Amino acid sequence: MKFSIDKQTINDLELFHKNGNDKSVFALFNYTDTTGGKKQLEMFFANPLTDIELIDQRIQVLKYFQSFTIGFKLEKECFDSIEYYLIQQNIPNRFSFSESLLQAINYKIRPRNEYYTIQRGIYLLIKSLKDIYHTVKVIDTESSPDYIRNCRTKILDIIENTSLKMILGFKERQNLNPFEIGKLDYFFRNSQKNNVREILEIIYQFDTFKSIVYASNKQGFSLPSFSNELNFYHVEGLFHPFIDNPVANNFEFEHGRNVCFLTGPNMAGKSTFLKSLSISIYLSHLGFPVPATKLKTSIFNGLLTTINLSDNISRGYSHYYSEVLRVKYVAEQINQVGNIFIVFDEIFRGTNVRDAYEASLAVITSFSRLNKCLFAISTHVIEVAENLKENNSIFFKYFDANMLNGTPNYSFSLKDGVTDERIGMYILEKEKVLETIEKAID
Repeated sequence: MKFSIDKQTINDLELFHKNGNDKSVFALFNYTDTTGGKKQLEMFFANPLTDIELIDQRIQVLKYFQSFTIGFKLEKECFDSIEYYLIQQNIPNRFSFSESLLQAINYKIRPRNEYYTIQRGIYLLIKSLKDIYHTVKVIDTESSPDYIRNCRTKILDIIENTSLKMILGFKERQNLNPFEIGKLDYFFRNSQKNNVREILEIIYQFDTFKSIVYASNKQGFSLPSFSNELNFYHVEGLFHPFIDNPVANNFEFEHGRNVCFLTGPNMAGKSTFLKSLSISIYLSHLGFPVPATKLKTSIFNGLLTTINLSDNISRGYSHYYSEVLRVKYVAEQINQVGNIFIVFDEIFRGTNVRDAYEASLAVITSFSRLNKCLFAISTHVIEVAENLKENNSIFFKYFDANMLNGTPNYSFSLKDGVTDERIGMYILEKEKVLETIEKAID
């Protein structure tokens, strides 16, 4: 089953670059050395998995790369030159010594960049293939996961049992003679092009795994583990990767309870926590390291968040109506997909207090009966909590802000229960909004 996620969720969590902004979760992992490695990372990142075996296979490969270094260097310029060579026009459909000689003579008379590109590409490809061959040959198969062993076997089989074997005894040099250029160009771009491409794709995957491991060590992430239980989520040391010196939190969905009701004043950390929670779910379903000390979770069929929902002016929708449609969409996805991790930040913030209270109470109560999904929901209407306290499917968490000498002090630490702290007027006064208005009146 394909993991269900939508554009709203992708934007909420800043998973990919948007509008020229380099800050994204993807960028945290992109330390690839090759363009092919980056493309492979993009493919991994855009396709979360729901098959626990496939996720576990990827995690085992990452564990291997954490412990062992595959020795060849991956230089972007080198592999870009190889790729540029492979896509040149006029692919030879046969090898002819006379044609190769004629091309070399023409190049001497009238130098062309295309001929130089072919000559350089052949040299770099021979050098790289030999490096790759000698490196994978010494991989310890006993300590390697199946993926690494299969890649090793595939590379050795291609080079040892095809015409590419000739490169093993070939002394790579930049000044190849016309005969060598013609013959090798025919091999690389015609008879052996599929084998060459298969080896390169394996190397780009190695580059991707190396990049993920480097990013994990740099960011202080850890690999997730998984539970066969339904609605299981337990995390220790969870933090948001975009924040410097973040406060980490422990959190779990209590057994038999599928709704976390989150409260707290403005700027106390609710939105950041919900984003952190959601990012950990997304990355875990990639088999990637997560921003936490430890995470164990169920496998979900999807992730849907509603954090930065905007009005739809083009359709004439108010913010509240957009919220209603979003809740309807989520409900439809639950019916179609089931087993989704769902986040709402400040649910029904776009209407008056009474409507927000009634709508929040009705929707959260209904959500609590959907035991095939997990919900993390924050709200500014804390009065709703009073009517939900007897609901055994709901548990309560909050972030606080203690006033010290008239100034709020945020701990950013998640606590049990419900808070009624409000600091909206403090923020209004701090920014001297009323004084500014008075000046305008005067």
